[in-house]
This record gives sequence, structure tokens and C-alpha cells, in this order.
Amino acid sequence: MMAALARNWELKLLAVILAVVVWFFVVSANRSQFGFGASVEYVGLEPGMVLVGTPREAVDVQVEAARWAAARLAPADVRVRVDLSRAREGDNTLQLSAGDVQAPAGVSVVRVSPNWVRVAVATAATRALRVVPRLRGSPPADVQLGRVVVEPATVQVKGPRTTIEERATVETAPVDVTGLRQSVTRTVGLLLPDSVYPTTQRTVQVTVEIRRDR
Repeated sequence: MMAALARNWELKLLAVILAVVVWFFVVSANRSQFGFGASVEYVGLEPGMVLVGTPREAVDVQVEAARWAAARLAPADVRVRVDLSRAREGDNTLQLSAGDVQAPAGVSVVRVSPNWVRVAVATAATRALRVVPRLRGSPPADVQLGRVVVEPATVQVKGPRTTIEERATVETAPVDVTGLRQSVTRTVGLLLPDSVYPTTQRTVQVTVEIRRDR
């Protein structure tokens, strides 16, 4: 039997090589490569820490997909998750790899560029700030402004401790009173510093009373 297997071994080896080459081209023909911007998600940050500034929101990802998967693939299907559990206070440079990319079945990651992101992390603090209404413009001459009431009067915010500790108030987005002849209530946002965000109320109600001159 061994003699039979050894007979014409050169031709048999060539047949195996040709079969492998054909298989490679068939598989390659059924796969396509794509490149697009993938959104970046930051997860795992310790509760006592907060991100400072605006970290990178997208990176370029090159993927290879089977034909059946490529037909249904959209950029929103591929996301990069950055684990912040090992981030420390200050500037951090975190490496990215194919394992950080979430992609549908039938899609494999070829390359991530850049293969790193830089994030700044700070110790977090929370504090109640008094809300100060900000008005813009003036009512007509025959009326005058009355009381300006904000509800709620304070909001709880969270952010970098060095930023939070030096603030006692937060202004609202401007309420335009130009040409106003009657009292109004507006729902407006808050003008918060970078990296500071409300933990409860994202908007407040500002009531502007208008009184007529007698």
C-alpha cells in the first residue's frame, strides 16, 4: 500500500497544492473588504471619575465580510468599544485592537486606524447649583418686566472636581423678551462648562412676568 501511495507522489503533491490555491481564490472571491468610520463608545469608567473634554468619536475601520454579510452591512453595525476601567486620573493613551470592534457575524476586522485613542480623566464631584435666568432683549416701552421665576431653582450637576468646586451658579440659555407684551413660560437648557452635565434636570422652566405701566 505504501508503494502505491508513493507512486507518482510529485503529481499528487501538485494536485494538493492546486486544490489549496483554488480553494483560496474561491474563498477570496466570496469576500469583500470595506473601510468606513466607526463610532467609538467609552465604557467601564469608574463611578468616581469623569471624562474631561471631548474624546475621539470615530475611528477608521477596515473589515472583510462574506458576500452574504456584505450585502447587509452598514457603518452603524460596526462599533468600537473602549474600555476605560484601567484609565487613571490625567491623560491616558489607550491602544485599540480588532478585539475592541463589535461587528456582525460574517465580518472580520482587518485594521483599526488610528490604533489608539487619548482620553483625559478627572476625579468627579457633584454639587447643587443655583439657576440664574438669562434674558435677552427688551419688552416694548409701554410694559415692564416683572418677576422672573425659575423652576427648579437649583440643579444637581456632576463634573471634574476642580471645575465644580469653584462654581455656585449656572445660567440658563437666553430667554428672548424682545417685543413681549404678556407673561410667558419657556423651557430652556442650561449653559454648563465643558465636561459638566446635569444628573437630574437637563432643562428648567423660566417664567417671565410682564406688567403694564399705568
